[in-house]
Amino acid sequence: MSPHRRSAPPRRPAPAPATPEYVTLAVGAPAHGGHCVARPVDDPSGRVIFVRHALPGETVRAVITEKNSKIWRADAVEVLTASPDRVRPLWQDAGPGGVGGGELSHVALPAQRTWKRWVLADCLRRIGGAEVVDAVTALPGTAGGAVSVEPMPGDAAAEADPNPRVRERAGAGTRTRVSLAVTDAGAAGMHAFRSGTVLPVHSLPLAVQAIQDLGLTERALWRKHFRPGMRITAVAPSDGDPLVLLEDPDAPGQAPTVLTAAGHSTGRRRVGEAVDATGLGLGRLHYSVHADGFWQAHREAPTVLVDRVVRAVLAETPTAAGTRPGDEPLDAARTAGTRVLELYSGAGLFTLPLVALTGQVHSLEGDARAVGDARRTLHDYDGAQLSVGRVTPAAVAQLGRFENAGGADVVVLDPPRRGAGREVIQAVAALNPSRVVLVACDPAALARDLGTFLRAGYRPAAISALDMFPHTHHFETIAVLERG
Repeated sequence: MSPHRRSAPPRRPAPAPATPEYVTLAVGAPAHGGHCVARPVDDPSGRVIFVRHALPGETVRAVITEKNSKIWRADAVEVLTASPDRVRPLWQDAGPGGVGGGELSHVALPAQRTWKRWVLADCLRRIGGAEVVDAVTALPGTAGGAVSVEPMPGDAAAEADPNPRVRERAGAGTRTRVSLAVTDAGAAGMHAFRSGTVLPVHSLPLAVQAIQDLGLTERALWRKHFRPGMRITAVAPSDGDPLVLLEDPDAPGQAPTVLTAAGHSTGRRRVGEAVDATGLGLGRLHYSVHADGFWQAHREAPTVLVDRVVRAVLAETPTAAGTRPGDEPLDAARTAGTRVLELYSGAGLFTLPLVALTGQVHSLEGDARAVGDARRTLHDYDGAQLSVGRVTPAAVAQLGRFENAGGADVVVLDPPRRGAGREVIQAVAALNPSRVVLVACDPAALARDLGTFLRAGYRPAAISALDMFPHTHHFETIAVLERG
């Protein structure tokens, strides 16, 4: 998972009118980014307004939040006709006029996944084009290009729990990493949607219990450490106690101050993460990463992604599905010797199981510290060649060659939100691997990259989507491609 997936600084949109402007909207289909497409009820063919905190089929009263020559945005502040999929918002701080990061918490969790399925299908159609839609539609279970978005195992179990309180909290308490900022008044907060303004937050319902128990939003213990503009990162690793990292706004580039759960300074800079790879026959995998380095935030994401991606790379029949009950572990005798090129490899989440099963992985990552973490984790594996550098066509061509063995058999790409891009994909195709596994965290980038792969002679053999970010519009997609 590439460190470059860190969120970009909030953009500063064109200001809303000084005097609030209200409009009554008929709400249509979801749009990429957490909005719905809406139009004024008295002008059904009029200007499109992208409205948040609404649901398809609703009628809402909304306040305009941004206007420019290309786009108008609004927040629904009153629901006049409600959707049956509307629920009491899980996180009030992320409601209209509030912080970003919980924009779907007013939507029932199954309906959130329907929302994301619609968005993925729309991106494949609008951005990928007819060729991409036809190729995806030809796959089993994806009629109309509509790939189902699957819940994470724990979230699915919570949804099915007989206790209504557990069901109501499904999808909450899953984030092992939380980023906050300090308000001008010295309180923990987050940025308002598409804004540099930091608003106070009063709870962190998406965070795992270990982070909630820190009390960052309410305990005086932390206030004495906070300074306006400071960035706060709370980390709850799978191995060990939580940490709180504070970045001083007046000392850019300086290492963050690291505090224990009791608010005491500590020299601890790394955390241990464990991934259950039993389904692959590898037992429990252990990683060492910097506390402020990139690691998948959902507590189940590393395990689920390792299982899915490694099977996508090495299973005899291409698949984007994970281990099922009764599945046999991968046959190490068959997978040994498979040559894998891994691009955007981060701290080695996939590198470790792949080299354990194949003995040959060349990886490339642009973040030197992440590669240092991977080397620490993989120091016992001579077959792992870990390189630091930008993913460019030249680098792909060089690393895709394996000494005395020819080119890569499989290429894995896990690019940042913008996607891999045409030139990198063409360089991958020039290696002529029999299989490519593409992990995408943005459906628009996925659609563009799939179109490029199709034009380079590859066809999707399997695709799956995972709801790794419940209560937000984000999700992850895994696509397996083979030569057409």
